[in-house]
Amino acid sequence: MTGWRAGWLVVPEEFIEATEKLAQNIFISTASHSQYAALAAFEEQTLQELERRRQGFAEKRDFLYTELLRLGFKIPVKPAGAFYIYADCSAFTEDSQKFAELLLEEQGVAVTPGKDFGENQSEQYVRFAYTTNIERIAEAMKRLEQFLIKK
Repeated sequence: MTGWRAGWLVVPEEFIEATEKLAQNIFISTASHSQYAALAAFEEQTLQELERRRQGFAEKRDFLYTELLRLGFKIPVKPAGAFYIYADCSAFTEDSQKFAELLLEEQGVAVTPGKDFGENQSEQYVRFAYTTNIERIAEAMKRLEQFLIKK
């Protein structure tokens, strides 16, 4: 519930007292509607919906992960809690910024170059989000494959 000033934190037992002091200053005067919304997040119906969405993201992640590996991208770790895959594109380019620009221009597929996430080897990484439906991801993979064939 980003921005709602409501939340919880799991800390080691020896830090509970210090964390409570800090939290009192962060979460003081949380609005009533935010408190009710936070409680609603734990209702059975909400939990079922969240689980349905989690499974949907896992399905899209697994599809995208398999496709990117098939196409030759290197992915050292399969994401466990994200909505994107940060993939090594160095087999195809030395400049992920240019790679992303050309992919968008030539195939209408948007990926994010690594430089948007830091400087460490950023030129060899691109980020693929899987926040859309699986049909659109499948179409993007077809277009990506066409792009790579032309290179």
